[in-house]
Amino acid sequence: MKTIISFYFLVSFVWGLFSIDTSPEYRHEDRELTELERQTVALLKKKFDCPLLDRELKTLRALSDSDEYVNFLSKKYPEQAPFTTFQDCFYKIPPPNKELYFDVFFKKQLDVQRIEDVGDDEWFIAYAYMAAYWTLGAYERGGDQSPVQRLNSCYRIGQYILAKTPEGREFLYRRLGIDPTTKHVPWLLILDTFEPLLWLATPVREEDGRWIKSLFDKYGQYDGMLRLAVQDPMLLDRILYTFSTDTTFLRWLYDPIDVDGTLRKR
Repeated sequence: MKTIISFYFLVSFVWGLFSIDTSPEYRHEDRELTELERQTVALLKKKFDCPLLDRELKTLRALSDSDEYVNFLSKKYPEQAPFTTFQDCFYKIPPPNKELYFDVFFKKQLDVQRIEDVGDDEWFIAYAYMAAYWTLGAYERGGDQSPVQRLNSCYRIGQYILAKTPEGREFLYRRLGIDPTTKHVPWLLILDTFEPLLWLATPVREEDGRWIKSLFDKYGQYDGMLRLAVQDPMLLDRILYTFSTDTTFLRWLYDPIDVDGTLRKR
């Protein structure tokens, strides 16, 4: 079964690379910072010097776990507050563009007719499944080691999210009538059902890259990363989970370029 699942994901992942145009549009909003975001950027600038993108992304990780940033998350997302650590955002913050997930997955695959009928845990499962394959494509293109090997974090593998977490098990039972704790789990049915979220990872990842480059071009790496952090904490989480160095992050972002040469010029 493991071989079948691995082959399925390989074929689906490759097919997803050619399916970008079939997915609904995902775009970052090019906007000015809110007052809360501007105040937070000012606080973070006082505490963290340039560059934020150091060799092992230590400064960026320290920023994400700082009191200033974690407190900002509680103010930005009051319905999900309080936040005690940056890692809370992965579990608590609903994905942006809920309509995107609703259209490609909940409505088409599960026949859910109203967006209001999707629960918080179900938004989390849909986002986490997509994010698992966002990470797969990003770390491979960046030439990094798998986060599962670096962090021993099986939780962010798509199959693990569905079968091993309370939210995933409840999702499968409620929406598909499947108990993943039984001996014979219909994995091909599950994988077929969730396949659009795997495809979705590609256009999301490519748009994220476009937006980050536009921030860097307009504001520079330091200010650009600060703006990214306050405007899209979930993207910051994906970056810090996926990459272990500035080199692999930038290689993903600008591939193909001489990343080492670019770093020397900064």
